[in-house]
Amino acid sequence: MLKPLVIASDLDGTLLSPGGTLSERTREALAAARAEGVAVVAVTARTPYGVDMLPDLLPLLDGAICANGAIDYVPETGRIRVLRSIRIGPGRRVAAAIAARLPDAVFAVETGTGIVGEEAYRPLVGASNWDFVPDVDAVFKRAKRAVKIKVYCAGRTGEEMAAAVEGADLGGLSMCHWGDFGMLDFNARGADKAFGLASWCKDRRIGPESVVAFGDMPNDAPMLAWAARSYAMGDAHPEAVQAATDRTATNAEDGVAQVIEALLAGDTAAAA
Repeated sequence: MLKPLVIASDLDGTLLSPGGTLSERTREALAAARAEGVAVVAVTARTPYGVDMLPDLLPLLDGAICANGAIDYVPETGRIRVLRSIRIGPGRRVAAAIAARLPDAVFAVETGTGIVGEEAYRPLVGASNWDFVPDVDAVFKRAKRAVKIKVYCAGRTGEEMAAAVEGADLGGLSMCHWGDFGMLDFNARGADKAFGLASWCKDRRIGPESVVAFGDMPNDAPMLAWAARSYAMGDAHPEAVQAATDRTATNAEDGVAQVIEALLAGDTAAAA
């Protein structure tokens, strides 16, 4: 592959610098790719309002797949299209099954335009786009739609949480974790980053052979495995490394920009 049709990248820990901003080198690389006719798509666990918090990135995006593949978002127009969501009743039952295995769990539901979460989340996230309620029952009563269920445990890693809920009746929901960070995300059955990106590409008659993807965490693994060429970041989780075809430098070293520059220059050896 010399020049792809689509560059698909995770945001936090991948495209963005460790401070959560877009470096000048990465901005220039994305702009150069788009000038060559390459589409740039963010594929992220963030929901649309989280993408909107990155004003330097928005003009460089042709699209955004949000909430781990559940939402197709067009930043230019503000259009939000929910690809798959979780029904509230089954979501409530899954939460009960998780709570039985993780009694210290704190729950939140992303609706696509905001988050309803237990009060215990407040010190972690502040109040932007959050609606805080007393307990998990109130979370599911308040939420009108669920594109993602978030579960947090302060004293556990994500891997420990995933191990604790193994074998529980999770209603077929897709699950991902964040390694050392004590968080699990649950999406509707079959909704992951590969599903969301593939849906975006299918609408434009683009196949995986024309896509280069970047990621660093287990939730990126499906996308990294789907794209014909994919890069795990230099400090990526082992699940992302295993799924990817290649490695690049860390986000602190502008690893995504390094690959884009090499691809645009036709230097496949440098991009590998």
